[in-house]
Amino acid sequence: MGLKIIKNADGTFRNTWYGRISVKGKKRESNLNIPISGVIPVDESGNVRLTAKGDETFERSRKAAQKAFDAWRRETQKDPAELQRKAHKARTGEDLEGMPLSKLYDEWRNNVIRAKDPSSAWSKMVKNWFGVFAEFAQKEANKHHKRCETVNDVTPEIASAWFNYIKATYTWETVLKMKHLISGTFTRLQANGLARINPLKKIQLRGGGNGENKKVSRKALNAEETERMFEYARDTKIYPLVVAAACTGMRIGDVCNLKWSDVDLSGGLIDCVTAKAGVRVTIPIFGRLRDVLNEYAPVPGDGSAPSPYVFPEAQAHYARNKHYIIQAVKPLFARAVFGNTEPETEISETGEVQRELSEVIANSGFTERKQSRLMDVYARFKAGQRPIDIAAQLNVARSQISMDLRDIEKLTGQTLRPMAKISKLRADRIDLIEQTRQKRGIGKVAASIYGWHSFRHTFVVFALKAGVPVEDVRRIVGHGEAETTLENYYNPEKKHAAERMRRHMSGTVLDGDGTSHNRQIPVSIPTVTAPAPTIDNLISNLTDEQRKELARKLLGL
Repeated sequence: MGLKIIKNADGTFRNTWYGRISVKGKKRESNLNIPISGVIPVDESGNVRLTAKGDETFERSRKAAQKAFDAWRRETQKDPAELQRKAHKARTGEDLEGMPLSKLYDEWRNNVIRAKDPSSAWSKMVKNWFGVFAEFAQKEANKHHKRCETVNDVTPEIASAWFNYIKATYTWETVLKMKHLISGTFTRLQANGLARINPLKKIQLRGGGNGENKKVSRKALNAEETERMFEYARDTKIYPLVVAAACTGMRIGDVCNLKWSDVDLSGGLIDCVTAKAGVRVTIPIFGRLRDVLNEYAPVPGDGSAPSPYVFPEAQAHYARNKHYIIQAVKPLFARAVFGNTEPETEISETGEVQRELSEVIANSGFTERKQSRLMDVYARFKAGQRPIDIAAQLNVARSQISMDLRDIEKLTGQTLRPMAKISKLRADRIDLIEQTRQKRGIGKVAASIYGWHSFRHTFVVFALKAGVPVEDVRRIVGHGEAETTLENYYNPEKKHAAERMRRHMSGTVLDGDGTSHNRQIPVSIPTVTAPAPTIDNLISNLTDEQRKELARKLLGL
């Protein structure tokens, strides 16, 4: 491989030099556009002998050709990404080899082809994650007296340290999203020639969701708690939604958007397509739900067309602000599960500062980024700025400022928000909602364990405990695999096992009629032949894990 002089079919030579190289096992040839001058050295048969030396003129042309050949070979054997960077600079005049980390969000927002635009809430979350990454990368580089301002400054060591940081700070579900976001962005930049490497490429995610970072599933209600939930919800506007969610296992969005065209009251079925998975499900209508549907059935009164939605008011609320619907049920869960308590609020009625914010915030466990934001929000709020104006200046959601002020109130005992001082009922409602969440370590967002999705878990537990085949339950709730139904939704707790034990032990000598402690113990106990154990008795004595394993074997999973 190297310089080449090509001989034509008529025995003449082409008048320019050519070059030949091998790239990934394939030969490539190119005209170097350098004229051949002087006398070409040939052997006795007239074939070119470039190993021989020609006259002075020929050697000068050979030297020029070698220079052109070396330049062509360097360009050809360059990394494709390097060529793309060079082409981009030639086309736009901009050198993007060192794209600033501060531009990553703009790259994600403007240069990714999507089926639909991301929501404003998701965009703000992604922007915050990119900011966390850039801030951490710079601090990690500063430890070694280096700079980390561009994508090419991020080393695998920095990326690994960042990953360890987010594992210790966020829930595993959030860790997965953040890692895929950052790594995917680097992969696109690398493919487009805008980054040399993907520093997160070697980070493995398998088996990382352990301990506090593990995803927390919603908890199912037992029979008594479900009855209490119906009772507490009966005089509220969300009662029909509670019944529909509990009796169908549908997600709250599907309940709110349920149409009469999907309901067959005479046939006793609901046939609809789920919004999340896009699969068609067929669900039987139980008695309690039938009563609700009969009450809401559209009856043309004044001749106007009735709403196509079963619950039109809930559908309007969900379309306008689904958070309103999501939060409305949480106090009912707190009362149904934990009792009708009225917890005391932690907010001070005096409005005086019990502890200095700067003193307690350092020990709060929040990230440095959040600590800085809390101090900034507090300073702006005390200066007389409205929360909505603070949100606009900091480019965050209005609800974020409200949550920050609430965190400050809890840390200092100070009353900042007007409603926190005026309405104790609102504070009690917030504390009730807190009971439906599970703490996951200092600085981590609490996991919601009771909410609308709990009805979906409850539906699955009740159906499987009643003996409905798991394959039928899977189809009714719209799961793709039975494994999903068993592993993620069939999560009966100790209270379900205790309830099952009471049902099976009812009427035994251990149960009696409630007055057995006053009776005398008989001297002799008659011998009774025990009946042979039935399949139901055998299954009922299995643990939950054994029941899952049995179901898997029966289904061949």
